[in-house]
Amino acid sequence: MIKNVIFDIGNVLLKFTPVEFLKSKFDDEELVDSLYKNIFLSKEWIELDRGTITDEEAIDIYCSRDPKHEKQIKEVMETWCEMHIPVEGTSEFLRKLKEKGYKIYLLSNYHLKAFELISSKYDFIKNVDGEIISYRVKLIKPDAAIYKSLIDKYNLKVEESVFIDDTPQNIEAAKKIGLHGVVFNGAKNMEKELGEIGVAI
Repeated sequence: MIKNVIFDIGNVLLKFTPVEFLKSKFDDEELVDSLYKNIFLSKEWIELDRGTITDEEAIDIYCSRDPKHEKQIKEVMETWCEMHIPVEGTSEFLRKLKEKGYKIYLLSNYHLKAFELISSKYDFIKNVDGEIISYRVKLIKPDAAIYKSLIDKYNLKVEESVFIDDTPQNIEAAKKIGLHGVVFNGAKNMEKELGEIGVAI
């Protein structure tokens, strides 16, 4: 019997669409491609998630790699959280799960400043029963240790818990330690798949 529903944040609860975001800012395909690769596909982006470098340190590295676009890089880093708008249907489903008595947890790779911003902006992000966010524990999915840190911190039983994430690799890692898993592909599909393992609202 499922008692705990664990949500990823990016592209599950809040949209994370960097290419679309960049295109909305800059009408230049080469610039968009350059910024996307330099920032969002960089090892520094992962280290921001891991909490091992600061935004300021990352910006310095991005600018040193592409000094002619320093202004645009700083603009992106100052405004990229604008893309974090709720994914249709998911936050509403989360609220209904809480009303039904399910415990709700967050398990997500996230930067410090970005998480602070969304926590202050969205009640459904802060009104949960618990959370493990990557920058705080210096771990990122799909490392098994980050899943275990959530389980241990809140004394969860894996057989009573289901994890929802948009990345199949992260779900496979969750299943390896005994969690149920649902690959997110829209709120309706999520609701259907959760229903198949007994989670109903």
